[in-house]
Amino acid sequence: MSDDSLQGFAIIRNLIRWQNRPDGTFIQVLPDAQPIAEQDLFHVFLDAGVINANAATIAGHIREKSQGWQRVGKAFEIKDSVPKVLDVRIHEMAASLWIDPPQAVEEGRIVTSEEVKELLKFYHVIHGIDSDFIQNLLRPDCPAGWYDVAICEPAIEGTDAIIECMVNVDQTSIPIPGNDGMVDFRDRGDLPEVTEGTAIYVKTPLVPAQDGIDMAGNPIKAKTSRDAALIPSENIRFREGDPNVLEASCDGYLFKGRDGRVQIGRIFNVKGDLDLKIGNIKYHGPISIGGNVPSGFRIYGGGDITIGGTAEGADIQSTGGSVVIRGGVFGGKIYAANDVKVAFAHEVNIYAGGMIDGGKYLQHCQSRCAVLKFVRGGMIVGGQVLVSRELDCDVLGTEAGSPTIINLSDPEEEDARKELERTNLEEKKLIPLRDLLEQKVVVLKSRISGGAQLLGRARDDAEETLRQYGGIVEKMKELAARRARCKEILDAEREREGAIIVRKAMFTGVDMHIFGRRFEITDVRPPVKIAVRDREVEAQKI
Repeated sequence: MSDDSLQGFAIIRNLIRWQNRPDGTFIQVLPDAQPIAEQDLFHVFLDAGVINANAATIAGHIREKSQGWQRVGKAFEIKDSVPKVLDVRIHEMAASLWIDPPQAVEEGRIVTSEEVKELLKFYHVIHGIDSDFIQNLLRPDCPAGWYDVAICEPAIEGTDAIIECMVNVDQTSIPIPGNDGMVDFRDRGDLPEVTEGTAIYVKTPLVPAQDGIDMAGNPIKAKTSRDAALIPSENIRFREGDPNVLEASCDGYLFKGRDGRVQIGRIFNVKGDLDLKIGNIKYHGPISIGGNVPSGFRIYGGGDITIGGTAEGADIQSTGGSVVIRGGVFGGKIYAANDVKVAFAHEVNIYAGGMIDGGKYLQHCQSRCAVLKFVRGGMIVGGQVLVSRELDCDVLGTEAGSPTIINLSDPEEEDARKELERTNLEEKKLIPLRDLLEQKVVVLKSRISGGAQLLGRARDDAEETLRQYGGIVEKMKELAARRARCKEILDAEREREGAIIVRKAMFTGVDMHIFGRRFEITDVRPPVKIAVRDREVEAQKI
């Protein structure tokens, strides 16, 4: 500031206090101000750098000792050479105010928040103004400087809703070669399964977009967020109390519908024949095959298994239900915790925890069940049958005398009986070898006790003999334990009751055993019911 400006403002601040307002400049005459000539006051303002002061009006108010604030004309305009008390600059997101309270004191000027806001308005800043902060800047002891006094409200971009699939539907795998180096291309991996309550889809809700406001008060548009809808599909429901989670409403397997969304099936359904595209099936629930099951395929289910066509050389197991095959079965294995029903079977191993319905016939099959019946009448040709309660058929055996073994027996007893036979056979083979080695061991012990030393090859042979003998002794102990368990089962008291019913014909070649005892079929002629109760066997005409 020039000396003239300093001198001018020094005189002014001894006469008045002034402030710029939106409608002009207002002055307040100091109580001890001395009257001054209009011309002299005019030059004082010019020296200070005020180029539009109404000196006549101001001099009149000083002379009259006017009270309060008086408007004296337009807002004071001050030369650029005089340091600014107020200034504004605009940044991208904020407006900064230059304020110099010491300079205002030097000029006798009183800066008000209204004057600051009017200046901001001139720069189109009317929104986001921090009025309390501005008021604090008006303190005389506030350091001169730039201060951010207005900040726009930026637009807040929202985020779209996201739906995430929590399960993996595609769990097929590349078949791995077996120990023999062969690859079974029927192995397609495990069927993807879920239990009730498993989360299938989880939605992350959208975050709404929020428009901003610039410092001129104009809206700043934000990008609109997009929502996404969770739509339940087959056997999928909303989780109770949580609309953002879809969960399995039952145990089942996963598959994709035509719309690409995950669905849950309760019955694994193959419309046509089982083929390499489907592969082997392993599923905890029920399985339905509409067509045929070719050779070599495996079907493991936890529920009922239904096959609409034939099965050839397949391994079919239901660990918690029944197996129904509406066509014939050629080779392979069938296991069911409950019942088995076939149209007919040829050279098949069949196990049922309940009843087997053999359809037209069972030919050279190995069958085991509680009850074996042919609901529409049928025959057993060759093979072996073990039933624990009842066998009911039209024909047993063939005119050609095909070996057909029929056992009416408790399954546990029958297993114990066969195990006892195997144990006795193994023991019979081991006894001669044990006796031979035992002689050698006696000779070795005699030589060692006599002080003989075994060196080189003789020592190696002696160690090998002792090792073989020790192994056989342990094996004999194991066989003895197995034999004892079998005898314990066979000697146990239990109810023995059942029946074998043959309605039309029974041929030679049939070997019938009832609870461990052979029954002579030559003593009976169909139609006959061979009833057993507490080992008492009675043949009755029906």
